[in-house]
Amino acid sequence: MIKILETKEELNLGFALRIEVFVKEQNVPIELELDDKDNSVDTIHIGYFLGNILVGVARLIDIDKDVIHIGRVVIDKEYRGQGIGRKLIIGCENIAKQILKKEVIIELSAQIRAEKFYESLGYNRVNDMIYLDAGMEHVDMRKVIN
Repeated sequence: MIKILETKEELNLGFALRIEVFVKEQNVPIELELDDKDNSVDTIHIGYFLGNILVGVARLIDIDKDVIHIGRVVIDKEYRGQGIGRKLIIGCENIAKQILKKEVIIELSAQIRAEKFYESLGYNRVNDMIYLDAGMEHVDMRKVIN
């Protein structure tokens, strides 16, 4: 089940999952992982639950702008390779469409190792630039959703 994380408890579960994956697994400094955008009124946190267990999380930022961003996408290590990431991204897109009720432009910063995954969902590189974010190579990608 995909849902917006609304309670303090749900949000804390999402932050804990992000810390587990980004900080502990990928060695991203915690001060780079958790940021001011997490608490912005223009940010929506989305979770993927299997029963009562939160196994995936993502955030939509700049929900009040013409171009919104999906970021901080993680799937619990034990649940990877089961199509949950795909369902989570599609869920993010659907929630964005429901909220904005118009054509939606979504951008994201993808780790280079996830580029093919996002391409399979219809995202394309914005340009040829590869850059480092938290020491990992990333590319900017974009998709228009009608």
